[in-house]
Amino acid sequence: MLLVKIHALPRDPNPYQELLYREVRRAGHHVRYAARLTPSHALNLLLLPLELAVYRTKGWRVLHVHWVFGFKLPGSERFPWLRRAAQAWFATVLAVSRLLRIRIVWTAHNVLPHDRVFHDDVAARRRLVRASDLVLVHSAATPSALAQIGAAPRRTALVGMGPFEPGANLPPVERAEGDALAVLFFGLIVEYKGVEDLLEAVLQVPSGTPIQVMVAGRCPDSELQRRLHVLAGRCGDRVSLRLERIPENEIEPLMAKANVVVLPFRRVTSSSSALLAMGSARVVVLPDLPAFAELPRDAVVLYDGSIDGLARVLREIERWTPARLAQVGAVARQCVRESSWAEVSQRTITAIEEVL
Repeated sequence: MLLVKIHALPRDPNPYQELLYREVRRAGHHVRYAARLTPSHALNLLLLPLELAVYRTKGWRVLHVHWVFGFKLPGSERFPWLRRAAQAWFATVLAVSRLLRIRIVWTAHNVLPHDRVFHDDVAARRRLVRASDLVLVHSAATPSALAQIGAAPRRTALVGMGPFEPGANLPPVERAEGDALAVLFFGLIVEYKGVEDLLEAVLQVPSGTPIQVMVAGRCPDSELQRRLHVLAGRCGDRVSLRLERIPENEIEPLMAKANVVVLPFRRVTSSSSALLAMGSARVVVLPDLPAFAELPRDAVVLYDGSIDGLARVLREIERWTPARLAQVGAVARQCVRESSWAEVSQRTITAIEEVL
C-alpha cells in the first residue's frame, strides 16, 4: 500500500472533513491541516509556501484543497485591492506547490465560492483547476458545470459523500392528526440558499393550511437578516427565525421536531444539509437541480425551483398521511446509508494514489 501524506486546506467546522479524514487515517495514511502554524491568519498564509517546502522534505506530497475562503484577507470588503493581493498570493501558493512537485487535489464542493473571495473568482477558479492534478466531485454534473465557466478539469473522480452522524438514530417522522406540518430550514443562511424563497412560498400557502416553519442557522449577512425578519413578520406566527449557529448537540433535537426539511437552493453543487436531513429519515424538499439528479425520486421531493412550485409542494405535503411521511423518510435514510465514509475514503485515496 502506498502511504499518502496529505495537507488539507483550509480547516472548516463542516463535519465533512473529519468524517472523511477519520477513515483516511484509519486506513494508515496521514492528514494534517495546513496554514495553522500561528494564531495569525495572515501570517499563516504568508508562511504557507515555506511550510509546504519544509514538509515536502518529509514526504508530504499532496495538497488537498477544499475551499478557497481561507485566502480571503481581513478588510477586503472595505479595501478591494486586498482581493487582488489575495488572488495573487493564491496563484503564488499554487505555483510554489507545483515547483515542489506537490500534487494538488481539489474537491469541488461548489463551482464558484458562495461569497466573493478574490477580485475575479472565475479566473481564480480556472487557475485552481489548471493547477490541479485531480478534481474530486460529489456529483456527475459537476465537471460540465465547471466546463461552463472555462474550468474543465483534466482528471476527475466521483467520490460522493457518506452519511452524516447527527440524526442517524432518530425515529421515523411522526405527525399526529391535527398537528401543523412542521417545516425546517437548517444550515448556514446565505443568498444562494434561497431562504427568502421559502418564506415567500409560505405567504402563498392559504392561511387555513396548518404549517409551521422554523429557519435555523447562522446568517452572516446583516442585510439578508433584515429582509428575513421583514418576511417572517408578514408570515405571522407561521414562521420563527433562529439566526444563529446551531450547536452540534442541538441538531438532532431540532431535526426531531421537523416533519419536512426544505432546502430551496438557487444554485448548488452538493449539500451536506440534504444528506443530514435524509439520514435523519425526514422528508426532504429540493429544487430540481443537476446536483440532485442522481437521488432516487422516491427518496426526496423535487419541485421546479420557483416560489410558486415550492408553495404547491408545501400544500401537497401538508395533505400527506403520517404513513406516507414516514415511508418517504425511511427511503431517504436507506438511500444515504447505501454509502459509507469508509467507501468514500477508499475512492478518494485510490484516485490520489493514481496521480502519485
